[in-house]
Amino acid sequence: MMFQKRKPWRLPKYLAWIRKQECSNCVNPDGETQAHHLIGIGNLGGMGTKAPDWAAMPMCVRCHGEIHYDPDMWDEQWEMIARTLGRAIDEGVISLLVKKHD
Repeated sequence: MMFQKRKPWRLPKYLAWIRKQECSNCVNPDGETQAHHLIGIGNLGGMGTKAPDWAAMPMCVRCHGEIHYDPDMWDEQWEMIARTLGRAIDEGVISLLVKKHD
């Protein structure tokens, strides 16, 4: 089954917030943190493309390099993304508008 590529969601302010968080992998609060986008899973990325920004997580330089060369780490990305999104919602970085049904 072919999936149509969607235009990825990009939000620079969200990525700037991610870069201020501790590493999702080693939880090292020291040093530079980068925004790592989901790799190796499904059709969210691919050759010459990048996953949408909602599928990004903070990683230190060491862990970011490691995850790109160690496919065994790829399955752990979903949990790291979920923790990142949860923290963003808790801190009001991402707000959810819920329509109340009468």
